[in-house]
Amino acid sequence: MKTAVITNQNIPHELLPDFEIARQLHRKHGTSYYFASQLFPRETRLATYALYAFFRVPDEIVDAAAPQSAEDALNVQKQLNDWEISWRKAYESGTSDEPILRVASWVFHRYDIPFHYSEAFLAAMRSDLEKTRYANFGELQNYMYGSAAVVGLMMTHVIGFSYAKALLHAEQLGYAMQLTNFLRDIDEDFVQRGRVYMPQETLAQFGLCDEDIATRNFSPRFEEFMKIQAAQAREYYSESDKGVLMLSPHGRLSVRVAGALYSAILDKLEGQNWNPFRGRARTNFPEKMALLLGAWKANRV
Repeated sequence: MKTAVITNQNIPHELLPDFEIARQLHRKHGTSYYFASQLFPRETRLATYALYAFFRVPDEIVDAAAPQSAEDALNVQKQLNDWEISWRKAYESGTSDEPILRVASWVFHRYDIPFHYSEAFLAAMRSDLEKTRYANFGELQNYMYGSAAVVGLMMTHVIGFSYAKALLHAEQLGYAMQLTNFLRDIDEDFVQRGRVYMPQETLAQFGLCDEDIATRNFSPRFEEFMKIQAAQAREYYSESDKGVLMLSPHGRLSVRVAGALYSAILDKLEGQNWNPFRGRARTNFPEKMALLLGAWKANRV
């Protein structure tokens, strides 16, 4: 059993300005995550801000990389390498000149988060600089482990859990959210970053290829493809939900809300007849509040 004792005395006063920087970054870029994180107790909430910022900075470095020249690519690679070196030093020393790395280091040590989770995440970020296509779902899942599953694993350590199987369900929630993102952002990922995350093998099974994405050719085949991928994501959400009761009670509602907010994106896509080219699927504030109420009721059962 692994649980965290929540008390404001655990938070070093000198780190509060750094946590505030992380909070602002989270609020600006992670709307759904930020909304769900407000349901955590204060220390858990601050730790969530720190982890989100730790993920966001290298993600921003990578996503700013395309389209690019060879010189730009080398510069971005150097930025990412420098960030990784600085992170390792921060983790080993427990401090850093960089506010985000200072609070991330504190959170990793405070909650005994395995360092190799961060290595897997940064490896996925490096992959985004080198790889724009995935041959099959196995390749994609390896990427999703580093880009999303480890996020769930880290948060499970922060929240606390009673059974080791909770970690497996946390991975599944990461896969569910990432696959949801991929489906919603098919157009954006191709246009802005030159990436196709949907496996080439899977596209081919539906008679599709990159050209269909490039030309925004939404067809009955594309619609069927979207439905099947969404069904896979929903299966991940269903499996991940089995782990909620294995978490410490103070974190369950927030996790339920996060899952509900992201799975609602699939409902939005369905409302667009599964056409990702019609606009970015997202929930509005009243819809978020309704999802919060539904999650709250489910959490009481």
